[in-house]
Order: sequence, then C-alpha cells, then structure tokens
Amino acid sequence: MTEDYTRVAAADELEPGNGMGVVVDGIEVALFNVDGEFHAMSNRCPHQRAPLCKVGEKKINGEKCWNENRGGFTDQPAVTCPWHLWEIGLETGEHEASGKKIGVFDVKVEDGDVLVAI
Repeated sequence: MTEDYTRVAAADELEPGNGMGVVVDGIEVALFNVDGEFHAMSNRCPHQRAPLCKVGEKKINGEKCWNENRGGFTDQPAVTCPWHLWEIGLETGEHEASGKKIGVFDVKVEDGDVLVAI
C-alpha cells in the first residue's frame, strides 16, 4: 500500500451500481462501484450539496414519485445527483451545463481493498 492512499472499504463491500459515503482525512468522499470499476469524488453535489453517495437508493415515497430511485449512473462515466438529477462526470467532477466542479480522487484496488488518494 502506498503512503498516499487510504483504505476505505473492502472491494466486495460495495456492490456494482451502488455508492457509499466514507471520510478520508476529514473529507467526505462518495465511493462508487460502476460495473466493477471504482470511482471516488467529493460527496457533495456542486448544485445544492446533496449527498452523492445516496444515488441509486430507493426513495421512501418512491411509488408516489416520477422516479422511485435517487439518481443513478448514466451510460457515460457520470452519476446523477439524488436530489435534482444533475449529471456529474465521474472522471472530471464537472457538471457540464453549469461548469461547476467538485473534487475527484484516485482510486485503486489492492488485495481486495479499495484505496483512495486525497
């Protein structure tokens, strides 16, 4: 393990299509598993600071809403915010339409562990 990386989870702890929130050096990080490829970015949407780690979770009142899930993943390497569906690039942290950006972090998997560099 390299000094710059911090272990945040076991790789099998986060199933494909899901996200989870972790804290690395006091920074809230959203960790995503997109078809076995892990991505990490700031956990707060640049629009209104929604917790991005909640994407894909079912809404409590989902049957009464137009969308029963909270955001999700797109065909592009992007995640949609759980509140207002802003599409944010997983590799760039950018919401293209507004130009607003959030931090993205290097991720690697070693010996079954997911490591993030801040």
